Parts: sequence; C-alpha cells; structure tokens
Amino acid sequence: MKKQALEFSIEKASEKDIHELAQVYLKGYKGLEEYSYTHIDDVMAYLNWLFRRDVAGIFVAKYEGQIIGFVASDGNWFSKREGKVVGAIHELVVLPEYRSKGIGKALVEKVIEYFKSRGLDTAELWVGEENYEAINFYRGLGFESKDRFNYWIRMTKKL
Repeated sequence: MKKQALEFSIEKASEKDIHELAQVYLKGYKGLEEYSYTHIDDVMAYLNWLFRRDVAGIFVAKYEGQIIGFVASDGNWFSKREGKVVGAIHELVVLPEYRSKGIGKALVEKVIEYFKSRGLDTAELWVGEENYEAINFYRGLGFESKDRFNYWIRMTKKL
C-alpha cells in the first residue's frame, strides 16, 4: 500500500506562533518527558529564548493552516566541542499523527539550507540517549554520533 502524500508548507516562524508552538511541543514530547520541559510556563520561556537566539532560524510546517511541526535552529551557536560557530538544531518537533510523512526531513533540510546561507560547515544537535526514533531519524539524514554528556548524545553533520 502506497503512502498518501501530505501537502504541507514550510514557513518562517514568527513570535505570534509561540502559543501554537508550545502546544505542538507538549504533544510532541508525550512519552519522552525526561528530555523536555513539561510545564507550559517553562515551554514558553524556552521558546522565547529560542526566538531571542536566532529568530531567522525557526521554521514551521503547516497543514491546512495549522502548525504540525517546527524546527528551532541557531546559526550563531559557538560549539565548545567543535571549537567554532556551528549551526545548532535546538529543537525539532512533529506532532505524532504527522510523523513518517517527510515533515521532519523537510524541516531539517530547510535548516541546513539556512546554515549554508550563513557560511557554516557543520550542523550540531543533542538528542536523548533513549530517543531511538530520533537518533535513527538523524542518522538517516547523515548525522553521526560524536560524544555524550549525561543522558544526551551529540550528533554532527558536515555541510
């Protein structure tokens, strides 16, 4: 049986999206709460921090006018482990009912395009050590595991 293609768009996020992003975040982390903020006030503070870090690096996936996923990246991130500024992917969340439809991949591709436009040569992210679905997803996009800190795995990709 062939998967039905989903017509979605990728757009720059704006601060007016923040409440909807918070809801997507909370729904997207169901079952993975050990790697996320669980209180709405903490999620809102985190999202505000992401917007302050690099508003140009936040993109949303929309389907029928609703946000179904987002990526928050930072094209100004100094990686102590890399010893240089890299493109950091701080957050990638797709609503569970929309996973495995190419949305996460499209969001990551958009961010990599953004990083390249800034002249960056490396993308970096941290993922929970038991978030196997995400680890395999990132590996499939060419990210490699580099090191660990507590229960986080650092992954990078040369651009």
